[in-house]
Amino acid sequence: MTSVTRVVLAVSENSAFVPVAGGSYKEGVVGQPIAVNPLISQNQPDLDISVLVYAKLADLVTAYDESKDGRVYSLKLKEGMKWSDNEPLTSDDVIFTIQTIQDPSTKSPLSKNWQGVVAERMSELQIQLNLPAPYAFFTDNINSLLVLPKHIFGAIPPANLTLSEYNLEPIAGGPYRFKELIKRKDGFITDYVLTVNPNYPGETPYIKDFYFKFFSDTNSLIDALKLRQINGYGSLTPLPAAMESLSNVQIERIPMPRYYAIFMNQNVNPNLKNAGLRKALLEAVDKDRINSDVFGGKANVIQGPLFDLSTTTADASLSLDLANAKNLVSNFKKNNKLTLNLVVPQIDFLQKTAELIKEDWLAAGVDEIDVTTLSPDDLMNNVVKARNYELLLFGNALENPSDLFPFWHSSGRFYPGLNLALYQNSKTDNYLEAVRETNDPNQIQTHLKNTLNLIRADNPAIFLFSLPYTYIHTNNLSGFAFANNDRFLIAPADRFQGANQWSVSMVRVLK
Repeated sequence: MTSVTRVVLAVSENSAFVPVAGGSYKEGVVGQPIAVNPLISQNQPDLDISVLVYAKLADLVTAYDESKDGRVYSLKLKEGMKWSDNEPLTSDDVIFTIQTIQDPSTKSPLSKNWQGVVAERMSELQIQLNLPAPYAFFTDNINSLLVLPKHIFGAIPPANLTLSEYNLEPIAGGPYRFKELIKRKDGFITDYVLTVNPNYPGETPYIKDFYFKFFSDTNSLIDALKLRQINGYGSLTPLPAAMESLSNVQIERIPMPRYYAIFMNQNVNPNLKNAGLRKALLEAVDKDRINSDVFGGKANVIQGPLFDLSTTTADASLSLDLANAKNLVSNFKKNNKLTLNLVVPQIDFLQKTAELIKEDWLAAGVDEIDVTTLSPDDLMNNVVKARNYELLLFGNALENPSDLFPFWHSSGRFYPGLNLALYQNSKTDNYLEAVRETNDPNQIQTHLKNTLNLIRADNPAIFLFSLPYTYIHTNNLSGFAFANNDRFLIAPADRFQGANQWSVSMVRVLK
């Protein structure tokens, strides 16, 4: 071994790469920012930017206490905090944010999370939140709440919040602040530029400038990544096969608590009230073939609505049984013709899934299956809201992997509820309510297992697969919080959790 080699090995063994401040990162996004204001917007580009511009309440508090009965939360804010315009950030901003969400004229998509909560100002730094009843997942609401400045929005009637220019040029409390936006002559915003917010009360980000570059379609975005005009982008849908072999990029597949299922509406088609027919339709579906043919094996086959990070599936005791499905269909028909209608969103992977399911059901003896494909907007407005479908291939996205209440409690059977199977079982309701009322993890798991057993016994839906969130980025990015794929990504914008730890510049230092 030469002396040069020994020196190189010694340096390598006694040093490590560490992130340093500087550089820029360019995130590609399909769409346009409309109102960078999480209180009023459900537009994904708005939400993406918001999590970098606005601080989460969890970032602003030193600690919070919960009363023994789970109905009172006492929060204390950090001292000396300021907005990016150097105005004080206090409890008044938190109270304003919560009350604005609760105001019906705001029409906030977050209102359901704060119903009945009374927010009291105890001092400039102290807040008390009073709940009408214990709610086991309320800390999630606290941790995820993005706080807006009262001195900017407080004088505006809630119904007029959408008119404020600060929705595109926000005053920041988060790790980054607004720097500039760039528009084409036709008004299309091509770039939205953020820079480090020196007043952020958390750790200062390593990356100095954070760009959002906007595209009108996914193909343009992918081309930009190939040409290295952007550093990364995220996708709820599977990547094109050609992306798998790109050099100089890292593909992260992060589990999400979302699943796709066929929801059976027994009110529209009384035939679906027959337990034998529902079981036949379940046992005829070859889920492994769907995973292989549609997703190249990248999806997770599921048998129920519960998720566990160790497997991302529920207990897989239900399986394909085409022979039994044929017998059940034959017994049900008794010389009568059986026709079904399946409604599916106009989304490529769901349309392919629907065609495979149609083949399976025809093979099981169903005489005719009409697959109706609608644009997502038409499907929501004309079908889902009115519950006007026999069978619906659709997805559910859970805000908490353990909270099935919104999707399976009988109170959500009709719009704006999310119980798409119109499922009703009083025992299930009791278990779902009990999950929300206890903080005991063991009791929660017991209630969830009981819920799962009841849903599977009643068979109101055919659970198909869950899909991970895919984030693709250049190899020089370090500090990505979900790189180990060991925890759920709840919402797409959450990919920026810990973005102040992201780095694109590294140096070697001695240990």
